[in-house]
Formats: sequence, structure tokens, C-alpha cells
Amino acid sequence: MVKILDRYLLREALRGWLAITLILWLILASNRLVRYLAQAAAGELPADVVFVLLGVKTAWFLVYVMPFSLALGIVMALGRMYRDNEMTVLSACAVGPWRIYKPLLGMGVVIALLLVWLALFVTPGIAAYGARLEKLAQEEADVSLLGAGRFNEISGGDLTFYSERLSDDKKNMHNLFVYVREDTRRGKAPQVMVAESASRMINETGDEYVVFVDGYRYEGRPGDAEYRIMQFKRQGVLIELPGKTELVAKRDAVPTAQLLTSNDRSDIVELQWRLSVPVSVMVLVLLSVPLSRMSPRKGRFGGLAMAFLVFVVYYNLLGTAKVWVEQGAIPTSIGLWWVHLLPAGLAFALLVNSNKLAYWLRRRA
Repeated sequence: MVKILDRYLLREALRGWLAITLILWLILASNRLVRYLAQAAAGELPADVVFVLLGVKTAWFLVYVMPFSLALGIVMALGRMYRDNEMTVLSACAVGPWRIYKPLLGMGVVIALLLVWLALFVTPGIAAYGARLEKLAQEEADVSLLGAGRFNEISGGDLTFYSERLSDDKKNMHNLFVYVREDTRRGKAPQVMVAESASRMINETGDEYVVFVDGYRYEGRPGDAEYRIMQFKRQGVLIELPGKTELVAKRDAVPTAQLLTSNDRSDIVELQWRLSVPVSVMVLVLLSVPLSRMSPRKGRFGGLAMAFLVFVVYYNLLGTAKVWVEQGAIPTSIGLWWVHLLPAGLAFALLVNSNKLAYWLRRRA
């Protein structure tokens, strides 16, 4: 009976876990997809990288969703068993909460070990790859941000840019006019450039240029007889396009090995945040069993509302504690660990109270 019960509990919990994980993943994926499609429609991202970025981002989100969905799956599975009086039958057979924990904690340990590997070694690489991919995609689309058929002021009005039309792939501009304002500090006269076409280029040092092809450059002050006219085949102008984003080394993309050797407060917090993912699995498994207790008269999802609220408070408190540690309000030695003790203590209190209640009922009988 023991093995049959273990298999039954695991099957019910896994079924609920997979269902809720799929639902949460679809919600996150659809929200992210709408955001990327809006950026692609505005020309901020090439359309051919939308689904690649979607896969990278949702794979990263999935690691942080799994503990939450596992706990909800356990609550939903055990809640159904309470509603169908299966837990009453198990209690009559001397199967209490501590016996139910055995297969669930075993499953939690396996998932926690998987998440240790994913959170510490896989997701930083995914986050770094996603940041690079998004940066490159935005760089490819930056030319289209200048638009066609309108004047654009760049660098606070130092440069006025006009393009008659864009190519079909929105990477090249045609029939251009550029006005560069006079720079009195450097002794540079105003300039006007016209060219048949232009495209964007990044050199080895990361500087960004717009390269003009087949055009003329006029340099001089209006009304002044002293001016210069130059014809060029290719002319590069160093400008910063609107919408440009720097490739910032985000904390979630820093390798775990680097975090382990760092004494920086932000790096320590990031390491604790990654370790909180597998720790939260065990904490939520402990908490999900007493939270799933419900009356058979309640609806199918009667216990999910309270469990969902408790889990959301737990996750939000983790995020708040992370900010507090980063700001120095909490020492790094305490870090995020105290947050995990709160739901673990709540689970223990609920289990003790439920045992006392059962003992009191038996005494009254």
C-alpha cells in the first residue's frame, strides 16, 4: 500500500504541477509576445528574431515559475483528495500529514537539485545570450527609428537628419539630407551633407557610424563667401541613433563562479537570490500540505485562493528583502534567508495546530 500511495500522490501532484506550469508559461509567453510584436511593428526589433527572443526569455522565466507552480499543483491535488473524502479514508488508515510528506518531499528534493543546476549555471548563460541577442536586434533596427519622410533631431539638435525613404529591409536609407550645427568650441563651421544612400556601421571599438554613399558635403556659414564643397564616395559620421541601448552587464547574466569570489553587496544578493529558487521549492512543499486542508463542502478550487495569496506574499517578500539587502538596510549575513524561515514556521504551526485539533476531537468523542 505504501508504494501504491506514493505513486498515487506523485501522479496527482505532477499532473497539477504540469498543468499550472503550462498555464503560467502561456500567460508569460503571451505577454512577452505582445511586447515583442509591438516593438517589431514600431521598427525597434527585426521580425525574424521575435520568436527566438521569446523562447530565450520564457525559458529563463520558467525556472522561477516552477517552485510556485509545484506548490499550487500539490495544493490542487490534495485539495481534490480532501473534497472527495480520500484524505478522510487515509486518515482512518493511520495515514497522516507526515506520511503524505514522504513522496512529496522526495519529489521536491529532485526538483530542487534540478533547479540548483538551472539557476546557478544555465539561466545566467540564457540571460546573457538574451541580452546580447536583444541588443544586436535593436542595433539592426536602429536605422528604421529615424523614420522616413520627416526631419529628426539627434544629439540635442546638434544634427538634423532627413531620409526620403527606407529600403524594404529597413536597414538602408535613400536620398538623405543632414545638417550639422556649428561647433564654436571646436571651431567647426556648420555642415550640410546630401547623399544617395546611407547605412549603419559599428567599428571594432563599438563606435557607431552612419556611412553615406555618393554625395556632397558643404561646409561654411550661410552668407559667407568662404566655404568648401567636397564630393565623396563614402563618408562616415559618428552619431548616436535614437533608441540606442547600451549592453549593460545585468546581474542575472553574471556567471555564478564570479559571484562566489566577489565581495560586492549586489553580487552577494544575486547569489542568494539564485539559491532561493531551489530553497523555495522545499519551503513551498512544506507549506502546501497544511494549506491544502479543506472541507469536502468547499468548491474544487476553494483552497487555492488562500494558498495563492500566501505564495504571492512569500515571493513579494523575497523581492522586497532583496532590495533591502542591496540598499544596506539588512546585513548580507542575514540576507534573504530569514524570509524562507517565515513560511517554514507557518507550515510547522499549521501542522501542530491540526494535530492538536484532531487530538481534541478524539478526546471529545
